[in-house]
Amino acid sequence: MRTKEYILDLTDTALHSVQADQLEVGIYNHEMGVTRFANSIIHQNIVKEGDDFWARVIIGKKIGGTSIGSLSKDRVIAGMRSAAELAKYQKEDMNFQSLPKAKPIEQTEEIFPIEPAERASCVEKMVKCANKYNLTAAGAIYTTHTLLGIANSLGIRSIGRGEMSRAEITVMSDDSSGLAHQTAKHFRDIDPELLAETACEKALMSKKPIEIEPGKYTVLLEPRAVAEFIAFLSYIGFGARSYLEGTSFMAGKIGKKITGDNITIVDDAYHPNTTGFRFDYEGMPTEKVMLIEQGIAKNVCYDSYYANKEGKKSTGHAMPQPNSYGPYPRNIILMPGNNTKEEMLSAISDGILVTRFWYTRLVDPDKTLITGMTRDGTFRVKDGKIAAGIKNMRYTANILETLGNVIMGEKELKLIGNTLVPALLIKDFNFSGKTGY
Repeated sequence: MRTKEYILDLTDTALHSVQADQLEVGIYNHEMGVTRFANSIIHQNIVKEGDDFWARVIIGKKIGGTSIGSLSKDRVIAGMRSAAELAKYQKEDMNFQSLPKAKPIEQTEEIFPIEPAERASCVEKMVKCANKYNLTAAGAIYTTHTLLGIANSLGIRSIGRGEMSRAEITVMSDDSSGLAHQTAKHFRDIDPELLAETACEKALMSKKPIEIEPGKYTVLLEPRAVAEFIAFLSYIGFGARSYLEGTSFMAGKIGKKITGDNITIVDDAYHPNTTGFRFDYEGMPTEKVMLIEQGIAKNVCYDSYYANKEGKKSTGHAMPQPNSYGPYPRNIILMPGNNTKEEMLSAISDGILVTRFWYTRLVDPDKTLITGMTRDGTFRVKDGKIAAGIKNMRYTANILETLGNVIMGEKELKLIGNTLVPALLIKDFNFSGKTGY
């Protein structure tokens, strides 16, 4: 991993390499260890390090950008000069006002190095569990350490480290599979035995799956499935760019009811279980943003460009420049409900439990309409108990309408990627087709 001193020195070098009205540079360094296994055997164990550098050079209202996958001083200086030359020939952006000025940030750091043998030990524990049930295991363990540094000519010098670990296991029999997944801020919080037991239980319960007809069912979506819905909402509508362009489902809806009363979604980098940096890719402190509160659309996220354009202030949600997405929430939380998973399961007289979705695709962003399939543990629930595994189903759902049909939410939140979500019990969930497996 690069050191903070190296990053600060390189940003200063970049900022002094060209003359312009305003300059901004960003550096992202990451080290990722991966241990993959299939057929219950480790087949890959790697550690790779990557560097990214980007910059904006501003002359008047003309903006030139560069992005390179290297932190070599020579290449960084060459990139800065290229961006400065490019800026001279750009069309003026009349909406651009200024890069942001420095503000205090509260970036916490707690980094623990992870050895390959530790990941291998985690895999060993999971495989032993699968072997106990005569199941075949596959999956991966990821450990990531990151370093982000942002600087500009107006005084910003924001730098911080981050860490995240992820474990996933899929176990298989001849006619079933089960999946378990855990994302954690620190590797020490990964529980391989619990993951393996959960995956094995799903695979065993879903043996000899039955076929059911498409239609609307009461469903219990586990956190992995819920997170997919929330991730799509983030992508298509929680940023200021799509909101101002009128393509966001939030456009024209601020202050109006768009989901059920029991849905509150917030972006909060200060929650103890979120993993994102507490400053954005412009070096601005990331603010807590209430996006949907008790079903009512409240706010979207801003960077400095779109904040200036609308006469607002940045909420600290800029992404690396240049990009086509605009500001983006990076620490989404769907607030918990009041029930346990067991209570939600017992409330189902006739329904379906879904472990996760896959091959999910966006059908209509205006209607928040998506489609995909279930996988790795889909069950028929009768009288509050799992009655049988079922063959996978295709679903087609309007996300906002689905969130308007939530009956209960789980007390516990699970971290899936960069999203904290509970399990949800939902009525009238639309399964639009069936599969043969």
